[in-house]
Amino acid sequence: MFAWLRRILTGEAPPEAAPADEPAPTERLASTRPPGVQSWIGVDLDGTLARAEGWKGMDVIGEPVPGMMRRVRAWVDKGLKVKVVTARAGDPVGLAATQAWLGRHGLGGLEVTDRKDFGMLELWDDRAIQVVHNTGICFLSPSAFGRPRAPILPDEALGSTYLLVGAERFETLRPEPKPAPSADKP
Repeated sequence: MFAWLRRILTGEAPPEAAPADEPAPTERLASTRPPGVQSWIGVDLDGTLARAEGWKGMDVIGEPVPGMMRRVRAWVDKGLKVKVVTARAGDPVGLAATQAWLGRHGLGGLEVTDRKDFGMLELWDDRAIQVVHNTGICFLSPSAFGRPRAPILPDEALGSTYLLVGAERFETLRPEPKPAPSADKP
């Protein structure tokens, strides 16, 4: 557990460290993508790839978020297709500003879109709530930042509607069937 401390106290040389390499997203359900459609990773702009600190105009984009910039560059270096997904792409001024911002920060040439399509493997976004495929159950982080802001239906309950990230029980992926209404009740 404290291997680093043991190495310091004993003078032992640290093991050869390979550079940290984040795994690239891989195809999850190829059957949901029509043949011939290239897969891609979507990355949101404001609040994900660029800092969002209040609206200042369609052509004003915040400073880069270093961790996401590093991640996107690594994906591009691996030959993965990355698209920047932003509502700004629906406006000519916003599209031009986004393309110029990407060029200034070493990501020129990435496609900018305001739409997802069948090729999207996943979307990296500061506003997304992930839903388990074909269940309607969403993942919730214990953090307040991982909770939806949209109203929750009154009959929804923890355990059958949400899968808590880090929870030990994963049976919640399969919601329990609701009992059938009694025939003798009016």
